Amino acid sequence: MQYELFYLVAGSKESDLGKIKEEVKKIVAEEGGVFDPKETTEKRRLAYSVKHETFGIYSALRFSLEDTDRFRVINKRMNLNPEVLRFIISRADELPELLSREERIAVSEKAAQKENQMEVKKAAPETKKESAPAVKEDIDKKLEEILNI
Repeated sequence: MQYELFYLVAGSKESDLGKIKEEVKKIVAEEGGVFDPKETTEKRRLAYSVKHETFGIYSALRFSLEDTDRFRVINKRMNLNPEVLRFIISRADELPELLSREERIAVSEKAAQKENQMEVKKAAPETKKESAPAVKEDIDKKLEEILNI
């Protein structure tokens, strides 16, 4: 089964980030997890302070785990890791592809360009222009039919 591990490390621990990532990978690998090569890491401002930290480093990686009983052990060991402020493990089956920030921006720009092209096509439909007297005659005929004059 495929899982995604998404965890938060304090911004002040940026210098130790490599060591913390290795510890997290070690926890999962010791329980039988096999990692995908793709991993994303991004430093962002937190919406609210977590343990007096205002910036955090988010990291996401995917792994497969055959023995689902080991999932509880991974969860417990991650909770005991003092370097990880928050984490969530979710099934990757329903999640979109794991992309870096630059890749996400490129994909959204491409989608926006495609949407703009579609709007331009919709905004400029081909219309017939009728002369004003012909339109007036048509309106008069329709009124006569409706009012039975």
